[in-house]
Amino acid sequence: MLARTSQRCSHASARSCPSRACFATPTSVQHRQRCDSLSTRAATASAVDTGSAVAVIKSAVEKPNSVPAPVVLDAMLQLESQKLPVEGWQDILQAPGTHWRLIFTADEKQVQAAKKKEANKGGIYFPIPACQKFDGARMDFENGVFLGPIAYLTFNGPYSMKGRQLTFDVASMNIGLGPLKFSIPIKRDAPAITDMDAKDAKKLPFFLYIYIDKDLVVGRGRGGGLAVWARAHPDWEAKAGVLQVY
Repeated sequence: MLARTSQRCSHASARSCPSRACFATPTSVQHRQRCDSLSTRAATASAVDTGSAVAVIKSAVEKPNSVPAPVVLDAMLQLESQKLPVEGWQDILQAPGTHWRLIFTADEKQVQAAKKKEANKGGIYFPIPACQKFDGARMDFENGVFLGPIAYLTFNGPYSMKGRQLTFDVASMNIGLGPLKFSIPIKRDAPAITDMDAKDAKKLPFFLYIYIDKDLVVGRGRGGGLAVWARAHPDWEAKAGVLQVY
């Protein structure tokens, strides 16, 4: 009895071993080695999949329209399936002076079709300069479209981020026409998201982020669509008219 007990492997019980029969025999050692090998391969494959998907999306960012839209969408869905850890994402997103340029969008129908491997357009490279920013000190976001020095339209309001979900509310609409600027209140004295009633907060729009690094953001909106943003460079911001506003 003692001899048999000593031959058991380090698993707490036979049930904790994938084979459900784990003894310290040459065969069981080989079994554990195979399990370890499979786990290593799975982790490596996951890292490769993530890296490949990010590379595809970054190629699309660097040269818009160079990567077919369905290929970009597939890469986004591949990233989403990885369920990557979110540590540090909020700090990157709201880093001082950082603005995020909208590059690519796919609506819910296109996303669902891609998931089912059905033919679809895959989304679009966003045709108008659009950019957003997150002020971590004030917990206020601003998002809008820009037409160089001619005009702009932005919306701003409070936001809050927990895990991969960023919830926001629209408090004001801001319009610029040449030298003229207008701000139209939509919600007067909009409270911070964290001060709102939980039921009311759940009704607000949000993004569920899939991937964030210092140059790239991929996320899903409440409506089910997916989008790609890239860190905006000063030369693009100056040409688009973003620097006049942000």
